[in-house]
Amino acid sequence: MSLDKEIIGKKIRQIRREKGFSQERLSEEIDISPRQMCMIESGNSYPSIETFVKISKILEIDINNFFNLSAKNSDELRTEIYDLINICSVSELHLIKDIIQAIQKNRK
Repeated sequence: MSLDKEIIGKKIRQIRREKGFSQERLSEEIDISPRQMCMIESGNSYPSIETFVKISKILEIDINNFFNLSAKNSDELRTEIYDLINICSVSELHLIKDIIQAIQKNRK
């Protein structure tokens, strides 16, 4: 399984709507073009890690919750993550690394 652009886009759209933001308003708040926001939500583009962090702050969502991390025990979760990482492409690994670094940075 990889970080699917379409799933990420749908999740952003869902949360944006739940929080009462128009696509245009959110794009203004995070300083990207409405077209770029549309491309992210439609699954045609990944948000940059900087954009992803801005989205999570504006929409007041915890990046951990965004990915629906379940309450598995630590060993099970590490094994599952390890198995998933082993089948990722190099570009997916870079994205995963950036996301983990953003999560750690937000904790401080």
